[in-house]
Amino acid sequence: MKTRSELKSESKELLKGHWGKAILLNIIPIVGSIISMSLIGLCVFLIASFVDSDSARHVAEAIGSTNSDVSAGSSGANVGSSVTSIIGTLLTVGVMFTTIDWLRTKKADFNTASGIFAVFCKKYFVGTIILVILTTIFKVLWTMCFVVPGIIKSYSYSQTYYIYKDITDSGQDENLNFLDYITLSRSLMKGHKLDYFVLQLSFAGWFILACIIPFGIGFIWYWPYYTTTKAAFYKDLSQDMFLGEKNGYRQLLEK
Repeated sequence: MKTRSELKSESKELLKGHWGKAILLNIIPIVGSIISMSLIGLCVFLIASFVDSDSARHVAEAIGSTNSDVSAGSSGANVGSSVTSIIGTLLTVGVMFTTIDWLRTKKADFNTASGIFAVFCKKYFVGTIILVILTTIFKVLWTMCFVVPGIIKSYSYSQTYYIYKDITDSGQDENLNFLDYITLSRSLMKGHKLDYFVLQLSFAGWFILACIIPFGIGFIWYWPYYTTTKAAFYKDLSQDMFLGEKNGYRQLLEK
């Protein structure tokens, strides 16, 4: 297994001379982070502007008068939020698929728009949605038991989408159900969850720096670097076993 430094070096080597391409590929999380940081800054400004008691009282009255309206529309808002979350996850997975292909081929001649929407095709779409729903349900159930097991399980399931892509691409998906992809990820991550956690933790400094830079502009560099390094982790951990000889991964299902 490569060290964190080696994984990051591999990512930086891939991105060298192609940062523009990488930024466009990761434009959705970048824009989302910039909007989030701008909204947080706006909220801080508004709170600082309305600290006097009269303003606070008026705000409280306004909130109280709209409570009934909010409750009436909450169910619709929840549905809309769920749909938005699923679409966002699908786009994120599309970026993951394109990044792992880029990391393997070293060719940056792909179309970034097609890369972002890579999941939205007959080959991946239905399967990815099912996996999004299943992994979300499992993580929520584990979190309802205790928070820590939920976090641990999220690391166990973290390679599910990569594995699904590789097996689907290699045509080895016969006789597999969608729970098998989750099982394969869980088996692959045995003994490596801490490695993955520490790898993510090593980006904390980058994340804080991105937050400090005004309007979240730092996320323009953070997201491509972070996404590529996670793909490098999977590539090194799996050693392309899901792309190789037919049924070469079957032993993982028995673990």
